[in-house]
Amino acid sequence: MLLSPLRARAAAPFALTGLLAFGVLSGPLSAQAPAFAPRLDSLITAEMARTKTPGVQVAVVVDGKLAYAKGYGVADIETGRVVTNNTLFRVGSVTKMITAAALAQLESDGKLDLQAPISTYVKEIAGKRVANVTTHQLLTHSAGWLDNAVAYGRMGESALGEVFTEISDTMFFTQPGRVISYSNPGYSMAGYVAERAGNARYATLTEQLVLRKAGMRQSTFKPLEVMTTDFSQGHIGAPANAGTVVRPFTENTAQWAAGFLFSNTSEFARFTMMLMDGGMLDGTRVLSADAVQKMTTGYMAMPGNATSKYAYGLTVGTRGADRIWTHGGSINGFDASVVMFPDRKLSVIVFDNRSGSPINGVVDLVAKEVAGISPATPPAAPAERVASATERAQAVGTFKQGRTEITLFEENGALKFRQGAGVLPVTLAGDDRIVMSPPVGEKISLVVVRGPDGRIEYLHQSLRSLARQP
Repeated sequence: MLLSPLRARAAAPFALTGLLAFGVLSGPLSAQAPAFAPRLDSLITAEMARTKTPGVQVAVVVDGKLAYAKGYGVADIETGRVVTNNTLFRVGSVTKMITAAALAQLESDGKLDLQAPISTYVKEIAGKRVANVTTHQLLTHSAGWLDNAVAYGRMGESALGEVFTEISDTMFFTQPGRVISYSNPGYSMAGYVAERAGNARYATLTEQLVLRKAGMRQSTFKPLEVMTTDFSQGHIGAPANAGTVVRPFTENTAQWAAGFLFSNTSEFARFTMMLMDGGMLDGTRVLSADAVQKMTTGYMAMPGNATSKYAYGLTVGTRGADRIWTHGGSINGFDASVVMFPDRKLSVIVFDNRSGSPINGVVDLVAKEVAGISPATPPAAPAERVASATERAQAVGTFKQGRTEITLFEENGALKFRQGAGVLPVTLAGDDRIVMSPPVGEKISLVVVRGPDGRIEYLHQSLRSLARQP
């Protein structure tokens, strides 16, 4: 049994196509490839074979300049079109950086107060409890909102307003400000706040404030524009089977602000160059220094992760002595990863067109080769133990977010876990984790968030939280 509704990436891996066996590659950025290029190419090719991924695109920024960009494999298994540096990929939740940048700039321009209730801008929802959350809470996933976004929905740029002027108090699973819990609808609502405060449609606004100013000429939210260019299809499929193209084409205009951007790694590299240089790019200011500071300040602690906090559209933390800013993304048929070491002006961007099993090891290789930054060493796992009577009393209860519900209960002096019809024994690890061991597969670990009396108030996994029920 898995808590799949809480997992960050729920899509199953799927199979490699015959075309990849020949290692189809597009040309590198320049004839003078960096020293790490052969090892990077070898790693990506091996990862594509391991994950059965049709196509990958990578870009590396060194010392604030684009040092390497390359496409691997195919954009579409049915046509065999080669991935080039220009091929557009859906980037999933990497989009949240763009939404956050636009909102931070709107505040810098005096058009928005991120700490004001969202009903200041979306007046149609005034009088509802949901109207009192702030855009800051939406951007930091601390509004107490459900994560119930769907990949398919209304189309047309009016959809954002149509959906989010109808929003109700059923969005809450807990009180605002209590805990971090990832919410795609929260970011979509933030996109609508931007639309109202900026007096322009969301896509146009982000183009004006961020994308075009950063020289991201092809990046767009508009699928009808994308379909006239070089773009990748998404691919899905069961393990050990041939992948298939995602059909119908994924589209939900009301969720654009949460995860529907199309971009390529070369263009997104420009965004990272700008962010790491305090908003400057090619000698021109793109974002105000104040907007960049807001975006990259850690606000919400992440349960189980003592070195990182969630900022605006970014997780900010440290790796050794180096600061690190990151965000990943996954949407039907696509994965994306953006990692920045701002003090080194080093970034690594990887997009692929098969969701569920991302390309691993690229950041570690580049960071080590370029800057001598060693891979993060995970802390030693604390020994598991049987819960005491006091600990059992603090844990027992039902925890829920939306349709996901689990119960911790005591039976014959032992703590147990129930989800649906499945029941598993529970052990504790350290002071903040409960562990379940399914009959098949890996152990499931949940981080606990306690109240002042020591009672468990939330269970947390993959940035999603379940709240104790009354």
